[in-house]
Amino acid sequence: MSLGHYLAVVGGKQLPFWWRSKFLAVPDGFSSLPTEQLWQLHDELIKSLRTKRSGNEPTQQAGKSSLLDLKVEMTRRIYRSCTLCPLMCRTDRLNGEAGRCGLKADAHVFREGLLVSEEPFIVPTYELFLTGCNMSCKFCQAWEGIVKTNLGFKLTGSNFASAVERGAKRGALNIHFVGGEPTVNLLAVLVSLKSLKVPLPIVWNTNLFATDEAMKLLDGVVDLFVADFKFGNDECAWGIGGVRSYVATVQSNLPKASQIASLVIRHLVMPGHIECCLVPVVSWVAQNLPKVTFHLMLNYVPDWRAWSDKALSRRLNESEKQMARAIVKSVGLKRVLISE
Repeated sequence: MSLGHYLAVVGGKQLPFWWRSKFLAVPDGFSSLPTEQLWQLHDELIKSLRTKRSGNEPTQQAGKSSLLDLKVEMTRRIYRSCTLCPLMCRTDRLNGEAGRCGLKADAHVFREGLLVSEEPFIVPTYELFLTGCNMSCKFCQAWEGIVKTNLGFKLTGSNFASAVERGAKRGALNIHFVGGEPTVNLLAVLVSLKSLKVPLPIVWNTNLFATDEAMKLLDGVVDLFVADFKFGNDECAWGIGGVRSYVATVQSNLPKASQIASLVIRHLVMPGHIECCLVPVVSWVAQNLPKVTFHLMLNYVPDWRAWSDKALSRRLNESEKQMARAIVKSVGLKRVLISE
């Protein structure tokens, strides 16, 4: 989908997917259906969402049950034995058990505000940094929200709506969910969207370490994925990010994300990880998603546990930056952004 959908929403030519889902009606009593039937209904409604014209009029009166309500119900069911990510911890988050992401049912915002330091077509962006993550990258700059998952304020429909309205008045082009990892906070986000009356597009800043179920639930909600492709092999993913089966998961989810919404792929170049991570990442992207915007990030800064790792405790040197630029140029990607 490249950036076409997102830019059309920002330009007022289309409505955000989540807004249209909010008005796409579901049958009365849907919550009593078995989960398998709910998935069938969900998939039919998503197909309808994509085949109908995305004009400026809602398809259903506000207050009726909608596709967004259906997604809330399905996410609640998943939370009872959580399988939103490949960690598959199956904890009952609705009844006070914390998943391996550190989260129960509630989501907390540990930082928020209007930012202007992201990709040029995103800014100014209203960002909400949510606690909790299903990865534990040694260099994480949001580590305080990973360690303390109850940091900040609880995300509710009322405070979310008020905050987004303030951001919109200050010129925000979008609502930008960051982490941690927003996908493991999906239930609170979906519930909060029900209260929002400002049709701004949703930017989902994610590691894409998610299951098929999670990706399907994000379909019809997200307008732009900003996805990190962090590691080029599973050894680095385990040693630095603390997860297994990383590469296959992300390589499976990136094409899905490109079909669901607009997509930007980011890669933060780590010192000493050009051949093992940058090269396989850009080679795969060039072969599989050559038209997607690729953001090469040369602005690595050590943080959190990176200081105790000799390889990760420094910034990139100029030679590494030059090598990274040359590698990206050589693979023939169509749209490249570089930040230093």
